[in-house]
Amino acid sequence: MLGDTYLTVMRWYKSFNPWKSVVKSTLVWVQLPDLPIEFINNEAAMKIGVMIGHSVWVDRATEIGARGNYARVCVEVDLTRPLLSRYKVEGVEYLIQYEGIENICMDCRQYENTTSRCPCKKMEEEVRVP
Repeated sequence: MLGDTYLTVMRWYKSFNPWKSVVKSTLVWVQLPDLPIEFINNEAAMKIGVMIGHSVWVDRATEIGARGNYARVCVEVDLTRPLLSRYKVEGVEYLIQYEGIENICMDCRQYENTTSRCPCKKMEEEVRVP
């Protein structure tokens, strides 16, 4: 993360255009709110992270149990697939809160286009014929 923005590094390829490049995966911090205290630790957060994507690391506050109301884990998510909004632990369903992912359009997968303001939405509207 660079400032408040996720930095994505991609392999360079011929005719690469950073303005039209599609982000296929990214690292994102995920908050796991309302977990019972026994699940707010490194091991549990990493296991839950695997349900969401590829667990990379857990933040220090979660690791040492300094934050009592949620766990936080960094996960590599596949943006070509729908993001999970919930997961289950021992039969109980919990919400997932993604941090900073609002900068990626979930329709065209382009970075810096929020779904509501993305040019792909405007093109869709222009193409529709009544």
